[in-house]
Amino acid sequence: MADVAIHVHELSKRYRIGELESGYRVARRLLLRRAPRQELWAVRNVSFDVEQGQTLAIVGRNGAGKSTLLKLLARITEPTSGYADIHGRVGALLEIGTGFHPQLTGRENVFLNGSLLGMRNAEVQRKFDEIVEFAGVEKFIDTPVKRYSSGMYVRLAFAVAAFLEPEILIVDEVLAVGDAEFQKRCLGRMTEVSREGRTVLFVSHNMQAVRRLCSHAILLEHGELVESGDTEKVVRHYLSSIEAPEEGRREWHGDARPGDRICRLNSIAVTKPNGETSSTFMSNQPIHVTLDFDLTEVPSALAAGFDLVSYDMTTVFRTMQADLPESERPRLRVGRNVITCTIPAGLLNGGRFYINARIWLHNISWFVHDDQVLQFDVVAAHGDSLFLNTDSRHRPGVISPILRWETSEPVPGEAVPAPLASPLT
Repeated sequence: MADVAIHVHELSKRYRIGELESGYRVARRLLLRRAPRQELWAVRNVSFDVEQGQTLAIVGRNGAGKSTLLKLLARITEPTSGYADIHGRVGALLEIGTGFHPQLTGRENVFLNGSLLGMRNAEVQRKFDEIVEFAGVEKFIDTPVKRYSSGMYVRLAFAVAAFLEPEILIVDEVLAVGDAEFQKRCLGRMTEVSREGRTVLFVSHNMQAVRRLCSHAILLEHGELVESGDTEKVVRHYLSSIEAPEEGRREWHGDARPGDRICRLNSIAVTKPNGETSSTFMSNQPIHVTLDFDLTEVPSALAAGFDLVSYDMTTVFRTMQADLPESERPRLRVGRNVITCTIPAGLLNGGRFYINARIWLHNISWFVHDDQVLQFDVVAAHGDSLFLNTDSRHRPGVISPILRWETSEPVPGEAVPAPLASPLT
């Protein structure tokens, strides 16, 4: 059995809601038998183990208790009950400001954090150049960090946490502060840390990053652990718990309708082949997307359609009725128009998708340009292919089409590659 880096048993943290009370006020309230102050269990009876070298994601909605749990594990706050056994040095990046003294320079804070991790100055010095290079703060390393921008601060804080060789690295959603290039470098560094056999705990709302980095995950809801295990299983549970209140249809009325005097969008819906609206579809069935809109005139360059985007806001494709040859495209008219597009079966991979409504005058102006007007989930179920039905972590991408393959006869006269040497010779 692998060594356990973190053992959490019935861990709980309770907060009292309201202002602090003096001893006199507490005694007075008790004597007068007034109602006790309200309490909030940020974390309640959470138990799990993290093996050494494992990358664990902690997912959940805002307020689910993720950050509180990390603070308990990092010993920043004390639990109300239960305990967590931590085996190894912990490097934590929980929020901007954690672990740095604002009056000290970047250089001094690097060495201060190293000493807090139990490292000698010589060990910190050996890593110092890598830290500064990663953070990109060479010119400001001897400036007090209180004068750093939030981006500089978080880059240096992450570099310190990741490069000073803690056995356990804890990273909260604070990475959202950085730009896309910095986030990519951070994820790459955390991947290197996990390959070196160290343990990583990662909190993020970016499910693409979670799927890429973490082998295991836990899901928190209202401070309680409701799911744990394989990352893909937990992520799917989490995404399915974020309900789509419109259940496959979104309507607008009156002046609230997106658009202007020429075009107004009435509704948009996603339906199954039998016409039933839904927010969940199997990947081996087609999905029909229907736009209902009114036109006061029909300019010749008008195009109506939508962008399909994935859960991490990657555009999968844009489609317009004007994409078709003129003889095949739906005819638009003054008054009400209802047009439907079919997303073919077997195209989309499992995951959550959003529809961005798009109606515009080509190369001139937008009539409707509204993002995330509708959402739906796709459950991977591609035909009878053994390979497609495996865990989707092994089949990346937002689309998963079954493409045609053929055998081709070699062209006569072409050089034949030499056979590979046998490994036994």
